[in-house]
Amino acid sequence: MSAAPAADDPLFALPPDAVLAVGAFDGLHLGHQTLIADTLALARAESRPPAILTFTGSPRALLDPLHAPGALFDRRAAQAHLHDLAPDATLIFQPFTPAFAAIPAEVFARRLRGATVFCGEDWRFGARAEGTPERLRAWGHDVRVVPYAQWRGARISSTRIRADLAEGRPDAAAAMLGRPWAFTGRVVRGRGLAGPTFGVPTLNVPYVGRDGERMAPLAHGVYRAVAQIGRDRWPALLNFGVAPSVKGLAAPLFEAHLIGASGDFYGAEVTLRLADARLRPERKFPSLDALRAQIQADLAACR
Repeated sequence: MSAAPAADDPLFALPPDAVLAVGAFDGLHLGHQTLIADTLALARAESRPPAILTFTGSPRALLDPLHAPGALFDRRAAQAHLHDLAPDATLIFQPFTPAFAAIPAEVFARRLRGATVFCGEDWRFGARAEGTPERLRAWGHDVRVVPYAQWRGARISSTRIRADLAEGRPDAAAAMLGRPWAFTGRVVRGRGLAGPTFGVPTLNVPYVGRDGERMAPLAHGVYRAVAQIGRDRWPALLNFGVAPSVKGLAAPLFEAHLIGASGDFYGAEVTLRLADARLRPERKFPSLDALRAQIQADLAACR
């Protein structure tokens, strides 16, 4: 087998003698950011080209589809943040396909073209995950293993961030991400009930990635947020869920009331940033009057 990547292989873009960060980077949390920052620092210090190797498609979805978690961010958001973190690095997005998963570890190592590799403690590569940092060193690579980042005495991980979102704790997720957790989606038409019935017009935003990704579970309930459309931002009150009192939707969505905004936003792309804990769980109210009173109380809490 050839040691060098073919021209149609994403690794063909890897510069020789690069300093390379490698990982799934599914959350780009503080641990991932430290690994990338260390990579860039060594590249600058040694005047070598920096590069980042990550994946399109989830390794877990291919190798263990029944237990694959939803995405913390859709692919477009993750790639945009990676560009922001490392604007001068060569970014390599490797499709995680059955053919890629079957590459022997030693063959994959040769495709790295002498790079110094920065990785996490649990990084494995090659067919049957037989490649380890120790084996990569034995094959002649300089490998720098970056220790796990910690928050409140425990390891920061994408799994932990997903668990906090599922419990209604975007504040904890934001602390580990180093930024508010955010979702970007397109405004769709709803039933038009919120404005006429409750005096609180809302934007309806389905909770699906822009390329159809299944997203990580978020606890149903009411949240404070910042909404952004284009360059404009507003404080927002969100209900996330199935609206059991008036709609009983089949799939959860965001209903976002943008405080101080006006206009027709149908079809617009909106980013919702959540940095605070859930205000309250979603529940079914006995009457529209009871729901109306609760919405006003939620608005007061949001303001």
